[in-house]
This record gives sequence, C-alpha cells and structure tokens, in this order.
Amino acid sequence: MTAFFTVFVTIFLAELGDKTQLATLIYATDGDRPRWLVFFAASLALVASSALAVILGAAAERSLSILPL
Repeated sequence: MTAFFTVFVTIFLAELGDKTQLATLIYATDGDRPRWLVFFAASLALVASSALAVILGAAAERSLSILPL
C-alpha cells in the first residue's frame, strides 16, 4: 500500500499546474460543454496516457534488463 501512495502523491503533485490541468480548466470554463463531460474526457485521457507510459516502461525494463551493467 505504501507503493500505491508514493506513486499517487508523486503523480498528483507532478500534475498540479501543468499544461494538462490548465487545458482542462479552460475546457471547464466553456459554458457549451457539460462539466461532467470535461471531467470524464480528461480522466480518460490521463488514464490512457498513463497506461501507455506503463506499457512502454515495462517494455523498456524488459529490453534493458538484458544489457550487462
């Protein structure tokens, strides 16, 4: 459980004030878009990009683990 909280806090702090959050804020200020739509679209985008990062990280770990140190 400690690993979960470490990853959560690190990613949460890294996301504060970044361009993704600012773009989401801008979309949320648009009265033509429902806020629930902005929330779920932004959440899905973050989940998709995080999934891609995990997949690429796992592939890199497998590829790099065969190299001698």
